[in-house]
Amino acid sequence: MNEFNYQEQLLLWKRRQLLLQQKYADTPPGFPSPEAEQAAWAAWEEEYVRFLEHGCFKIQDTALPSISVPLIGREEELAAVRDTLAVFHTAFLYGMGGIGKTAIALTYLTRYRHEYDHVLYVVTGRGILQAVCDDSAVSISGLQYDRKRYPVLRQYFREKLSALQTISKTEKLLIVIDNLNMPADKDLRQFLELSCDKIITTRVHYDIVPEGEKLPVNALRPDDWPELIRTYYSGSEPAQTERLLHYGYQVNGHTLSLKMASVRASRGETAGQPDDCGDITDLLSSFRLKKAELRALLYLSVLAPQGMEQDLFLFVSGASERTLTSLRNYLLIDAYGSILQVHPLIAEAVKRIMPPTCINCSRLLRGFEKHMYGDDPGIGTWSRTYEENRALEPHIFALCEAFPQPAPWLATAFEELVTFLWVQGYYEEALPYAIKVYESVMDYYGPNHVLTGREALRVAAVYHNRLDHDQALIWYQRGYELLSAARPRTLEVMDQLSSACMKLAREYSHRRDPAAQEQYASEYRSILRDLMGLYGKDITECQKEFISIKHYDFLIEEAKHALREGRVGDSQKLNASIERWAEIYGKDLAYRKAPVTELKIALLIRTGQLEDAEKAARENIQFTLLYRGEKFKDYLSHLEILADVLSLEKKTAEAYSIYEEILVRLQRDYPYEKKWIQKIMDQLTSAM
Repeated sequence: MNEFNYQEQLLLWKRRQLLLQQKYADTPPGFPSPEAEQAAWAAWEEEYVRFLEHGCFKIQDTALPSISVPLIGREEELAAVRDTLAVFHTAFLYGMGGIGKTAIALTYLTRYRHEYDHVLYVVTGRGILQAVCDDSAVSISGLQYDRKRYPVLRQYFREKLSALQTISKTEKLLIVIDNLNMPADKDLRQFLELSCDKIITTRVHYDIVPEGEKLPVNALRPDDWPELIRTYYSGSEPAQTERLLHYGYQVNGHTLSLKMASVRASRGETAGQPDDCGDITDLLSSFRLKKAELRALLYLSVLAPQGMEQDLFLFVSGASERTLTSLRNYLLIDAYGSILQVHPLIAEAVKRIMPPTCINCSRLLRGFEKHMYGDDPGIGTWSRTYEENRALEPHIFALCEAFPQPAPWLATAFEELVTFLWVQGYYEEALPYAIKVYESVMDYYGPNHVLTGREALRVAAVYHNRLDHDQALIWYQRGYELLSAARPRTLEVMDQLSSACMKLAREYSHRRDPAAQEQYASEYRSILRDLMGLYGKDITECQKEFISIKHYDFLIEEAKHALREGRVGDSQKLNASIERWAEIYGKDLAYRKAPVTELKIALLIRTGQLEDAEKAARENIQFTLLYRGEKFKDYLSHLEILADVLSLEKKTAEAYSIYEEILVRLQRDYPYEKKWIQKIMDQLTSAM
């Protein structure tokens, strides 16, 4: 069933109105002149063309990994891939693990990339449904997974396949799915119906795939072994080379086995022993890995298969460059430029040898916590741009998948994963995980611990940012009650309790409940005085700065509250204090400048400075797009502010267009926001 498209229906309604005016030309509602009729139709056609252009799907190409060494042999296989794609548009490269399927696919990508308009390279350890639905790997403008809109993931899968098919009609597209290894994948048949070129590497012999599309990748031919050995064996001893050639026969020409044996030989180790290649763990066991090397390998195996920048991995893992060099020498990890990757088979074997747990991966989780929170208030998830954060998305999802039951003693680390998800607009993924963290802490520490209250506030923040304000209020209240009961009343308890008071004051301000707002605002001020009294005591400069930032946030909410109550003078005085603070302390606080600008716009509107308000509103929208992207709620709220200003300036057409965009996005992404939707519909009616 096609989904109702408000924007399209509105345009069709407008067309019917024009037809009626045309039909009753001799009546007052008709067109006053042929020129007016022509102008009205031209305006409608221009608007409809804009709608069609906006609705076009656009694909974002995958950043392809570079190939550090040339492909050895396999020219026949490459030619077979090309011939098979020309006839069937699908080539299934199948064979045992480590035999060279991925190397063939990547070489084909590199060699023939110029023949395609778009190329997608997706590494997956799961089924085709998860691979296609992964928006970080298959990114299509106009499509974004949302659990509310797609309660069943397969619905999104079908819609995404439809978009890929639409793109394939006008542009040449190649999709490479690497490491597809789910037996009896019931979604594969639909994917194979795409008319674009598709290369799939797999260890599974799928019965549903036509025989003509299957390309078995067998052992490397003996004629190519000497070149492979010369590439990876740095020695020159003929006897060692002969042993390696003999080992090639023992492992039946298994590419990865022969590569690793050659590397070991370069280090003076035994060239190799017979290996049935049935399990990559046998290959791993032949290395004498140190504890640090095994731990680093485990960490890379837990992360997303796309790999991670080396500098970032060194930071979050605590590994040394020497450790990474050892792993590279063993061919256990690949380095494509500055990107570190581990072969999916090796990752699978490492996790079998050492299953990842919160205990043996605690250093990695703490490293991510430090990276996302930041040692400095101006560094961290909040202060990075949307695109900077987006590069981290696959790894955050990988961590959430690897640790479905978050450990309570790592609550603050898991809390940062939750924060990252909702900052990037993944509310439906953040919410259940936030609740898991809260329940874990409650079960372990009980209701009288600061962490329990803190995690309740984190759940509330997710609800607030996904615009479910009723649930947000419940959880903010729960956090407040837990923190009020927490003993002893340490600096951290006071800090979190002040946050709860500030959030509750904000919630009740929006609900037009001045008594409740003042109750929590007054308690916040009291706690702040106590916190300020600690300034001369043993607290760090960073803690002082965070307390200062919190007070700055509170002043913004107080100024907004005063404006809601019509106390413009009070709001202006608070705004002056805020601007002085921001000038001195807020230069490096990045996105925190957006609420200051929002307050400034509201004051400019109240004082009739509409031109300045419009300029500031447009700047704030661009700022929000840069730091939060289109999925974050602030983008819509800042769009509404601009539309309101334009409406006051009598720029009705542009205001109307923006209100339309807001309404479409609200109905698509936040259908439960009934009050906001109705408000925008009323604004549209007024603009018409």
